[in-house]
Parts: sequence; structure tokens; C-alpha cells
Amino acid sequence: MKIALHKELPAETQVQQLIDSITEPAEAGMSAHEICTSNASVIAAYDEERLVALGRLVDGCTGPQAFKFAVLPDYKERQIERYMRKLLML
Repeated sequence: MKIALHKELPAETQVQQLIDSITEPAEAGMSAHEICTSNASVIAAYDEERLVALGRLVDGCTGPQAFKFAVLPDYKERQIERYMRKLLML
């Protein structure tokens, strides 16, 4: 199973499904509306056609607070955040 990373905004319905699938939505640190209307850099991670993670760069922040990620629980151990962070820093 390969994870594909895309530097483009996913469909709002995909984002909402991802956020709804996370047990603790507050831990995602972002809402679907916030992601879909933001002009910030966004990285979407897909397993085939399924959105499994989303990351973004927060404007005006530095350090670890500059990044927000939402990753499905089954994918947390796959280091997706690490790869998304690297792409967001480019």
C-alpha cells in the first residue's frame, strides 16, 4: 500500500470525511471549513483514492506550531506527518 502526497486542496467532502473519522476532532487542530477556505499551503495524503491525512502550514507561525496535521488513526504509525512537513517546508 503506497501513500501518495499531493500539494493540492482535496474536495471539501473528502476533508469533512477525514475530520469526521478522527476520534478526537479537536486533536486535528483544524476544521474542514478552515482548511478549505485557507490560502495556506496544503498537503493531502491519499491511500489509493481515500484521503488519509491532511497537513497545512499556518501563516504567521514558526517552529512546530507552524504545522497542523490530521491523520487517520490507522495511518499514524506510517510517518506521514514527517513527509508532509518536509514538503510543506519547500
